[in-house]
Amino acid sequence: MSNKPFSASMRLSEVIFENRNLLLLLPRFGIPVGFGGKTIAQVCEEHSVSVRLFLFVCNVYCYEGFTAGGESITCEDLPALLHYLRASHRYYLEERIPHIERHLNDLAEKAGPPYGDLLKKFFEDYKKEVEDHFEFEEANIFPIVVEDIARSKKAFTGAHDSIEEKLADLTRIIFKFLPQNISSEEIIELTFDIFQLAEDLGRHTVLEEAVFTDDHGAGHSMERRQSDDLQSGMDDEALTQRETEILVLVAKGYMSKEIADMLNISMNTVNTHRKNITAKTGIKSIAGLTVYAMLNKLM
Repeated sequence: MSNKPFSASMRLSEVIFENRNLLLLLPRFGIPVGFGGKTIAQVCEEHSVSVRLFLFVCNVYCYEGFTAGGESITCEDLPALLHYLRASHRYYLEERIPHIERHLNDLAEKAGPPYGDLLKKFFEDYKKEVEDHFEFEEANIFPIVVEDIARSKKAFTGAHDSIEEKLADLTRIIFKFLPQNISSEEIIELTFDIFQLAEDLGRHTVLEEAVFTDDHGAGHSMERRQSDDLQSGMDDEALTQRETEILVLVAKGYMSKEIADMLNISMNTVNTHRKNITAKTGIKSIAGLTVYAMLNKLM
């Protein structure tokens, strides 16, 4: 990661050498590899890319301390930004997610039932959620963003939480339950692919939230979420009888209010148990908890 924001006078080749993940961004801007010793400004001008927008995106992806405020780009940049975001969606849906799915399905076949079937179903549902999310953005958010940024902010807030949680849950399920007949090398390769996708999607989220919401500290909030994800569930404590009971009801699709009524306890008590379940298992999403419950033969 970079220690300071990039500038237009820097040579693009040197910037990419120090920040290799930027290679993934070039096709989304329509910039081919092979720019010699040209500066960022020169390469952007050659390919009709806004220098301001290019620097904004690169800084979001590579600079940990960069405050991704909407004021960093102007209304003139919004059409180009939306084009970039659509290109990113195509990259995730047509390249990265299918690549991970193929690898995951291979491992699932080796693992056999019930683990393999649950793993494939979990990822199929995740892929469908990502597809629906991107479709919603492109159909409902992007068309109004140039005309009415305030309305898009309201519609966009909190849109990515479930997608981020499920990728984290997927890695925990793999680590905890993958049968021993799967080689460590295969597991490591798959999880590194998932980590890379999660990091890329996380930066993509920061970029969108910086423009489409009022939370200009989005970059820092994402880093806090990632840190929380890494720290949660490290101890993997045993669930109490009540927590197990609530976990099963959550996995069956019951809401906190319904669970409270069924068990004759307060909703605050249910929510406290649910927090404890997440802290002990490290799994946040309902889909992930359902897989956890089934693999532990709780359902």
